[in-house]
Amino acid sequence: MNSPAADFPFTCLVTAIGSYSAEAVIASLREHWGARVVGSNTQPREWCATSALLDAFHQVPPARNVTEYVERVLDICDAEQVTHVLPLIDPEVDAFALHHQAFAERGITLCMQPLETIRVARDKWLVHQAFQGDPQIRTIPTWRLEDSPELSLPLIAKPRDGRNCEGLMQVRDEDFLRYVRQRFSGRDYIVQPLLPGDVCVVDVVRQQSTGAWAAMARQELVRTPTGAGLTVQMLADPQLVEMAGQVARVLGVNGCINMEFLVQDGEALLMDVNPRFSGGIAFSHLSGYDMVANHLRCFREAPLDAPLLPAPSIHARRLVEVTTHSGLPVSVGADSVRDVLTPLPR
Repeated sequence: MNSPAADFPFTCLVTAIGSYSAEAVIASLREHWGARVVGSNTQPREWCATSALLDAFHQVPPARNVTEYVERVLDICDAEQVTHVLPLIDPEVDAFALHHQAFAERGITLCMQPLETIRVARDKWLVHQAFQGDPQIRTIPTWRLEDSPELSLPLIAKPRDGRNCEGLMQVRDEDFLRYVRQRFSGRDYIVQPLLPGDVCVVDVVRQQSTGAWAAMARQELVRTPTGAGLTVQMLADPQLVEMAGQVARVLGVNGCINMEFLVQDGEALLMDVNPRFSGGIAFSHLSGYDMVANHLRCFREAPLDAPLLPAPSIHARRLVEVTTHSGLPVSVGADSVRDVLTPLPR
């Protein structure tokens, strides 16, 4: 009897399918690769609308419980004959980096950045240090909390390994600065000046074996409090794109990452590097470049699509209500969420 994976070129496990990027990732895997797609999430299937787009779903513990999480994922890989794992959020990238050998021993490809790239990108202080003296890249001035000099207010304090604005604090007076220094001393925090400017995000895909790369830039016009773009304007900005390419080269990127720049009076300062897809990866897809498909090409020795600059369009994200489970007949003509959720237009 054939296995469930027998009729597909490969089986990909997509983690954190409740995240912003999940639907675009799943749609791309199906459209470009014809892959069998297995998904996981910490919440039950019925709580995740994108679960209906999968061939199989598995609930997992949070990735912060690293050992338990990785053991569960390895069990899923064995049961589903997974060949590729595509993590979507930082804690899962961190967990897989710690246990990458266990996947390699099973012949499973972790479709994520090289370990050294992850180590640097996940540490805001190391990112700042990596570009000291780089003639092309300027970073936001950054100090470690424990050795920061007397600084002009206002400031931002945040964890070196923070994500989605976790632990971020605005410091606007001396009393609060003293509190932060006392409360978070020895906790691997950095401080930066609180600067005005436009937040611009660049999705970059780079193939390490060939050096080929492409990037798509956008300005975030409306953002959530956790830093996810809701309305964006695509930017045909060769200078910003080239800066992003330089960041990718210096960090030894293989696959797709995203980076954030703060743009002041036409000058871009590198703010953050995230070794994973951005939450707004679909915006690049809508503008004509499929970052997910090209990310997989970096791990399957296939050539990347040629780079392009987008039209200066504006894209906005919307929420759509769907029924994931009901004991009543569906009256809108949809038998399941799969009938409601459709692949993103290209």
